[in-house]
Amino acid sequence: MRELSQRVTAAIEASKAEVGVVIRHVESAQEVAHRADVPVPLASVVKVPVLVEAFHQIRTGKVALDDRLELSADVKALGSGVLTLLDDGLSLTVRDLLTLMTVISDNTATDLLMRRLGIDAIAERMRRLGLAGIHVVHTIGEIFADMLPSADPDQDRAALAAWEAANGVRRDGFAYSLGPDNNVGTPRDMARLLEMIVTGVALDRQGCDAMLDILHAQQLRDRLPRFLPPGVRMAHKTGTFSGIRNDCGVISGEGGRGHVVIAMLTSWDHSAVRNDPRADRRRAQQIDDCFGEVGLAAYETFFA
Repeated sequence: MRELSQRVTAAIEASKAEVGVVIRHVESAQEVAHRADVPVPLASVVKVPVLVEAFHQIRTGKVALDDRLELSADVKALGSGVLTLLDDGLSLTVRDLLTLMTVISDNTATDLLMRRLGIDAIAERMRRLGLAGIHVVHTIGEIFADMLPSADPDQDRAALAAWEAANGVRRDGFAYSLGPDNNVGTPRDMARLLEMIVTGVALDRQGCDAMLDILHAQQLRDRLPRFLPPGVRMAHKTGTFSGIRNDCGVISGEGGRGHVVIAMLTSWDHSAVRNDPRADRRRAQQIDDCFGEVGLAAYETFFA
């Protein structure tokens, strides 16, 4: 583990960001960790706990994958996704929403599901799994409403981007809190949650395999899988907002060589580059390269 630890440390130092990470080979319990117990806003990584609670309610019969939820203006959320562009009244299955929430990180799909499942139920699922470092208390729409002057998805997005570049997001509310009043998690507990999904402990084998199938379909693959060889399977979920870049997932080895869970949560000073698009892009790439180096180091340590 010494070489892996050295590679992870070098990648973190090069990123010049605050990085927490846990890398754990599930079958052997070998682990490398850095700032593993420091909470970070989860951003869209919160969608993994939502996924877990959804499949719990599917197993208990409270929800079915074929149940349909109606899209409405009051649940549309800013940020990633496509549902804000579609007509109100659209009927989507729970299966559709889980897929959209995960593979393109659709925020409106997430909030529809959170409303149906109940935020308290999602939080209670984490407590029942013993994951005291993961807190889920807000919808995605509430997070945006706290950090921006308006969370209206129909507002002029170009004007909003110009306002954010000039002023920055609000950081004195709950959206950037590191306490239980925000959607936060630690790398250690996010890694534990992923391990529970891999081993079937989070639910049952059928439900956990269904979750992994959705996570494997992830389309946003520019962080932990960034430098992995073609064909390597990784089930994961990213999360992003100003000054926060996260990714948590599972690399599966071929030929029975097991699984590696990686939970990596980062924070950084976005204010220094927010008004310079080229510098902003370079800074984001620098941090994403750190994710890629960590993912590659983990893969080469256990599977190459």
